Amino acid sequence: MNSHTKQSAQILANDREWFCRHPEDAVRFRPAQIDEFELLKINGIEPPKFRPSWCKHDADLKHVAVIDLTRLLQSEKTTMRTNETIRIRIVTIRARSKSVQQQLQGELIEAICKEILLLRETPENYSPIESGLQRLITAA
Repeated sequence: MNSHTKQSAQILANDREWFCRHPEDAVRFRPAQIDEFELLKINGIEPPKFRPSWCKHDADLKHVAVIDLTRLLQSEKTTMRTNETIRIRIVTIRARSKSVQQQLQGELIEAICKEILLLRETPENYSPIESGLQRLITAA
């Protein structure tokens, strides 16, 4: 296993552990790790980025929002029967206070939900790998 793969596995394990300790949360904000997205970049893929509408267009994106989609989309009427989950990591701004984190989280969740609805409405030949969170990235 090369160093990038080991590092990625450790980052994912740390996120998994954090979500286990915080079972009510669907979003985690944390600093980006060194070369966290290097495997994507090596393969010519830019990591998804999100700038909220209220921040400067050139604000540093040195933090990561880890979103547990399974928790986010789960309603009170449904219960998860397995430990399976889907998480995404999006590069974003540093949210220094709880109020800023709440603002960022609200806008980010809204953008993700809109993207998911758009994916549902698109034709079957749509490729989420090619388009993925592209609208989310450009909308930010």
